[in-house]
Amino acid sequence: MAYKISWLLENRIMLITYDGVVSKADLQNYLSETMDMRDRANAKLGLNGPLVHTITDARRMTKNEMSLKEALNMLTMVRKQRVGWSIYIPATKLDKFFASLGHQLVGVRFNSFETVNDAIKFLIDTDESLGEFSYDGDETVELTPIETPKNAH
Repeated sequence: MAYKISWLLENRIMLITYDGVVSKADLQNYLSETMDMRDRANAKLGLNGPLVHTITDARRMTKNEMSLKEALNMLTMVRKQRVGWSIYIPATKLDKFFASLGHQLVGVRFNSFETVNDAIKFLIDTDESLGEFSYDGDETVELTPIETPKNAH
């Protein structure tokens, strides 16, 4: 499998990592899986609840076998969902360009950063409903909730 999907923060921030060659089938499966995960999260969060954000880390991707046109055709067939920010960590500058273009054409909030930590900082600064949490490392997905003292506030 050329990709891995996990919750960085349950029902709020999805982390997708690419590794090696990402085939057209991988991308179709990845879209289906992430849409199902987002649907379940949106159902739990409620109709007007907070948004589900996505961080895609493509730094280890060596090749994407889908053309921009194919990706756009696939995205236009995808049902409409309540989505938050789509954050992309590119393998190359050209990869970043095409990711930005694709997201703009389908009307999804998009930003790009160099690391997962930078992406998380942006999301915490942008979406106050996320609260505080920490993320150890840029290669692992281990979260440690930050405890707020009971007498604070």
